[in-house]
Amino acid sequence: MENTFFLRIEILIFLLSLWYIIYYLYEKIAIIINNIKNIISPNKKHIENKIEKLKNIREENTTNKEEKNPTIKKIKAKDSKKIAEIIKRTKINKSKWYFDTAKSLVIEWLAIDKLNKDLNLELASIYEQDEDYKKAEYIYIDLLDAYKDNFEVLKKLAYNLAIQQRYEDSIDFYLKAYHKNKTDTEIIEHLADLTYQVKSYKKSLKFIKQVLKQNPRNSEKLKMKAFCYEALWETIDAINTYKKVLELQPYNSQVKEKIDFLETHI
Repeated sequence: MENTFFLRIEILIFLLSLWYIIYYLYEKIAIIINNIKNIISPNKKHIENKIEKLKNIREENTTNKEEKNPTIKKIKAKDSKKIAEIIKRTKINKSKWYFDTAKSLVIEWLAIDKLNKDLNLELASIYEQDEDYKKAEYIYIDLLDAYKDNFEVLKKLAYNLAIQQRYEDSIDFYLKAYHKNKTDTEIIEHLADLTYQVKSYKKSLKFIKQVLKQNPRNSEKLKMKAFCYEALWETIDAINTYKKVLELQPYNSQVKEKIDFLETHI
């Protein structure tokens, strides 16, 4: 009877180990497939093609011919104070959830200068708060075309695409913004999370390390870093990083089990 009990325990341990090995293989294959996809996909003018593609989609969805070919009248310098006042009133209405009133205020002035950046960003913000992310996306695409990869617009478009769960597109635009300013902590944080989300663990490590450089006690990012090492078969680094997590969370049983498992499979 006792032998049967131990036999069952051994079978259970074997099945758990087998499951973990299968899980490891699945993660590894996913990484390889993702890397192959990145190699096969042409990098030349990659972002520019994405912008052009988004512009084409935007134009296909535009039914108003006057909107496609507007006659733009530039706002005079003396009207800049009026625009600032309009934006202030728009923000007040937006904070009260009066979206239609807020939109009307902005659109009235956009009839004078369709590509005014501040007014367009405010209108996009209204659409996003109203959860109409596609219309906001179209505005950002037009602004990128007009203002030639403006840093602020790149960030907002990247965030908009992330909200729409279009992670790969979001990463591309965040990367373009990152290359314009490599110290922006918000962009670095988003790139760490998004690349992790799409299982691009090598890229994710780069940005996770930058986040941890600023905040070494960020336990969530430490867990992500440890898992990236684990997925990339860098077991020693994974164990050491999990141990750092354990220092911050000494009662985390899952991390303890992870360390024990990895140490027995080195």
